[in-house]
Amino acid sequence: MSWFQAESGDPDVARAQYQLIQRQTPFLYLMSLAGGWALVATHWSVAPLGVTLVLPSLITAFALFRIATLRRRQKETPSFEGILKWQKHAMVLSVVSPGLLSIWALSLFPYGGPYLQLQVVFTIAVVNLVVLFCLIHFRKVAIINAFCANSLYFLYFLINGEPIFTYFALYGICASIGAFFILNNHYRDFIRLVHSSRDLRNQAVELERRQDETQKLSDLNYHIANYDHLTGLPNRRCFLAELETRFKATRDQNASVSLCVFDLGGLRAINSIYGVKTGDDILSEVVRRLRSRLSAETFAARLAGDEFALLSPSGSPDLARPSALFEDLFEEACQLPESSVRLNFFAGIAITDMALTSATELLERAVYAMQEAKQNRNNPIVVFGHRHLEHMGFQTRITQALQAADIEREFSVAFQPIVDVNSNRITGVECLARWTSPLLGQVPPGDFITVAERSGMINKLTLVLLGKALVAARDWPLDLKVSFNLSASNLSSRGFVREFLKLLKDHAFDPVRLNCEVTETSVMWDFAEANRAIAILKNAGIRLSLDDFGTGYSSLSHVHQLPLDCIKVDRSFVQGIKPDTIGYGIVKSLLAMSREMGISCVVEGVETEEELAVLRSLGTSEVQGYLFSKPVGAPELEALLNGKASLGGQSGARPASATKALTA
Repeated sequence: MSWFQAESGDPDVARAQYQLIQRQTPFLYLMSLAGGWALVATHWSVAPLGVTLVLPSLITAFALFRIATLRRRQKETPSFEGILKWQKHAMVLSVVSPGLLSIWALSLFPYGGPYLQLQVVFTIAVVNLVVLFCLIHFRKVAIINAFCANSLYFLYFLINGEPIFTYFALYGICASIGAFFILNNHYRDFIRLVHSSRDLRNQAVELERRQDETQKLSDLNYHIANYDHLTGLPNRRCFLAELETRFKATRDQNASVSLCVFDLGGLRAINSIYGVKTGDDILSEVVRRLRSRLSAETFAARLAGDEFALLSPSGSPDLARPSALFEDLFEEACQLPESSVRLNFFAGIAITDMALTSATELLERAVYAMQEAKQNRNNPIVVFGHRHLEHMGFQTRITQALQAADIEREFSVAFQPIVDVNSNRITGVECLARWTSPLLGQVPPGDFITVAERSGMINKLTLVLLGKALVAARDWPLDLKVSFNLSASNLSSRGFVREFLKLLKDHAFDPVRLNCEVTETSVMWDFAEANRAIAILKNAGIRLSLDDFGTGYSSLSHVHQLPLDCIKVDRSFVQGIKPDTIGYGIVKSLLAMSREMGISCVVEGVETEEELAVLRSLGTSEVQGYLFSKPVGAPELEALLNGKASLGGQSGARPASATKALTA
């Protein structure tokens, strides 16, 4: 019974059977018709016309109709339910078709002699074998068909008492049974082949699924590795690859490409005050605006936290007028939880030329131009030019000289007095770094401090300079305050703070006399670490001054967050100060704010008597500038402190840079 149940229970087997039977059944009908019409030809003259013409014609019409139907069905495979219906229909035909053919053939048996009768028996036997072979892949139908056909003519001869033909019929039944058992082995191979095909197909599907998953995982890994998760922009890695590709393309096509690197001023402060979530929202808003304004040919990427890059063919409208792009980008204020803020920016632009040998050089030029834009806040967009190229070469020489320098021997400290304008007395000194290189000569602090920070030498240099200042301060009056500048790198290094305090202890210097000057930029560079370092310094008794006050991107919003003892007004507000100038109102406001906060205020950059007079009228008490003294060495300062030299009216041209020892 399992033979009859297995075929309809397996959809794959059922479909394979259907497809094979559809192809083989036409041959079965044609062989049956050939045998039938051969009987018609031999019995035409001896049998009635109804038996030799009418019945064969009806059977032939039925067979041709079935062949045509099967040809149409070969183009499509029905559903499994449709195949099951077809199987039931085929089993009915397996009874009807052999029955009709056998009855018609046996109806010719009485009309001929022994030879014609033998032809009838032979035709029935051959057709039965053909049917068995054609239907072996559908055992259910094959068995029913063989049973019906063989039983009919065996019973016919048995009833009519024809022992010879009965024997032939019985032998035909035995032959069919034997053939069935032989062909059944082929059927089992057929079933195994179907199952193997299904397994292979399933394996192929599984392999394809795994390949799809692998591809999706690969695409995901590529996206994670090459795109910023917050903004969706390409990240630094992806940008560098694109920069290299476009740089090579410009070389091959004799074209040029423009690179703009810019960062957002004030984003770190927003993160510190309002939280990273607010900062992320502002970043996303800036990127949304950027995407809406850039053309498809410009490649935009996020290089770091608040630093972005734009890469575009030279002549592209996006970077043809960069000022218009950035004004449009930052014209609208960004919303904060309790207010709104207009971000500023600093951008550097570099364009390829024949002197460039690599994409890295192009990026270095753009970054260099951006750094200059940060130093010169009046011009937030700087295009790299020949002057910058020369200065970069000079900085390279500075880097090489600094790495080879004997810091203890080549570096020294200059001191600029801080003066009480009411008593004309020196109340403090600010320590300023000086470098005399045997290779380069006098190197401006604004040049070597930046290089020292970038090369990681700033902490060592700061400690050496502090040691020299403390040695010089041994013989100074105990009430003289010493101001010393700290950089962003200093404030973010926990090891440096420990070494800094240890140096004070080793020189037996009272921390109360020390005034550490920091810029707002250095504090905002890493606000959390800077606050931690400032707290340690304050706990040790060290005073804190906010230097260059008024030039930061959000000074007023942060001044209350720092434990300040003093603010130093930047000299840019003092130059040419008069009652009708903007600087006058700013200085007046800052002096009033310092009084309300109960902290001191030092005004920097006083160079003329006129400036001093205006500052006196505003209530300024402490100033610093060339009107009183330029930065001097320890011996000259000793003379000033001892009254052997006087303040004010000193001659000598002002140096090109009065940058402090350590700036942000």
